[in-house]
Amino acid sequence: MGRGFSLKSRVDLTEGPIFKNLLLFALPILLGTIVTQLYNVADSVIVGQMVGTDALAAVSAASPVMSIINMFLIGLSAGSNVVIAQRVGAKDNRALQRALGSISCLTLLCALFITAAGLAASRPLLEVLGTPEGIFQDARLYLVAVYLGTTGNLVYQMGSGALRGMGDSMWPFVFLVFCSGLNILLDILAVQMFHLGVLGVGIATSLSQLVSGLGILFRLNRGGYGVKVTFATLRLDKEEAKQVAAIGLPAAIQNIGNAIAALCVQSSVNVFGAAFIAANSIVTKVDDMINIPIIALSTALCTFVGQNMGLLRLDRIKKGINSSIAALCGLGVVMCGVLIALRNVFPLLFTTETEVAGYAAQGLFILSFMCLFHGIDRCLVNAMRGAGKSVVPMITAQFGAFSRIPLAYFLAVKTGNCLGIFWALLIASLLRTLAIAFYYYGGGWKRAVEKFEQRAVR
Repeated sequence: MGRGFSLKSRVDLTEGPIFKNLLLFALPILLGTIVTQLYNVADSVIVGQMVGTDALAAVSAASPVMSIINMFLIGLSAGSNVVIAQRVGAKDNRALQRALGSISCLTLLCALFITAAGLAASRPLLEVLGTPEGIFQDARLYLVAVYLGTTGNLVYQMGSGALRGMGDSMWPFVFLVFCSGLNILLDILAVQMFHLGVLGVGIATSLSQLVSGLGILFRLNRGGYGVKVTFATLRLDKEEAKQVAAIGLPAAIQNIGNAIAALCVQSSVNVFGAAFIAANSIVTKVDDMINIPIIALSTALCTFVGQNMGLLRLDRIKKGINSSIAALCGLGVVMCGVLIALRNVFPLLFTTETEVAGYAAQGLFILSFMCLFHGIDRCLVNAMRGAGKSVVPMITAQFGAFSRIPLAYFLAVKTGNCLGIFWALLIASLLRTLAIAFYYYGGGWKRAVEKFEQRAVR
């Protein structure tokens, strides 16, 4: 692959100490997730403080729609990550170029479709969500501005997946940090200097995403990876495109399904009034934060498996999977203990209301036990995805997500016990983990390897 493999920003996951390299690769992903969380908070503060409460409400009303789109794009990028990783692992430069060219074509086609569909559906979607009339127009303007920036966003997501597949998780992080800062700066300029309100915030988001997309393209072409993204290389190879879609689409559908299931469960949460709604929001935020290292390491494992599958280094893959599971289970024990010990402290970071803090403390106690096994689920899902099998992980994930809906109803709404909401999440997560473990250890991994070997022979 040339001198590109010697670049410090890249980690060759097919060589060297397994767990050390996984941690080096996972660190930028972890930091990037933290930056995203902080950026979302900063963006909300700017809108609320500089534009007003109605503007913040308009952006919040549009957020569920944007969240689903972003989850779809992130899921789709998994196909880019895995296919590129497998080609890099095999040291097949021609196949790598074909894959990148196909990914580039798919990116442009998907961007055009999502932009057109999003612009057409923005009004009906807001109406379905029951957006109040007073903020409806601002919410729609925000959606229109952001949908126009879909191409930049998708280029960044798919390009970042490609870079990670080549062992480079640092540059996607660098562009994420830069463009998050740029977005905040453009927000302030659009609101304070040009007085564009919510529309300006949407334009700022689209422009920053465009810059991030262009940055990723520049890095792909100038980073010494042995491949290029040019008009001449924009060729849709049927086999490569099929594999990208086979991995990326199930992952994207999985993310959307999780979001839809969460919205359905929210109707059960709403039954118990404002104090419990606030408490549930606190528990969700804390849960998101403690899951960051789990997400980072399991995402790194996906690339690790993909690269090593390219060389069929099955013993190395098994060691990587087992060491990741062991590390996350050990971390889970620690996090479980921390949540139990500080369950009365964390809620006070968000509220001073005794009732809300009390509900949140009980919720954190229940969900602390999810830390003990959640890492197993994430590792096995990403291991299967890295091997090119994405449909069954999607099914087990949807099983876990949608089982929450009846569990929440019967354990909480029917019994009148609000804590049933948290028990429903814990039980659904355990069922999801058991489902993917049963598949993986019951022959799913073996079949994935056999299918990959057959494809490699062809």
